[in-house]
Amino acid sequence: MPITVNGVEITDAAIHAEMRHHPAPSREIAEYSARLALVAKELLLQEAARLEIGGIDEDARIAALIEREVGDYPGGNEPHRAISRYLSILMGRATIRGIDLLGAGSPLMR
Repeated sequence: MPITVNGVEITDAAIHAEMRHHPAPSREIAEYSARLALVAKELLLQEAARLEIGGIDEDARIAALIEREVGDYPGGNEPHRAISRYLSILMGRATIRGIDLLGAGSPLMR
């Protein structure tokens, strides 16, 4: 089942390709992790476009966005928390269909 993020479709093929980057104890968890990663990536790319942040590729645009909006946190786990908070804000403003992000229906909550 494809996902849409603000009307942009993430295909089943993209999800299955992403799964190889998410080793997990089950296929269901690997697929869910891949879906989450692709939703996060799409949200970040859309926000970079909205803010007119350019770059030579997707990774460069995302890195520039994170540096601009989250800042540079040396050492520790703080950068992960700050990015997670930022993604939560973006998710709250987005229309996302095809995935249960936080509910009991997700494989991570079972």
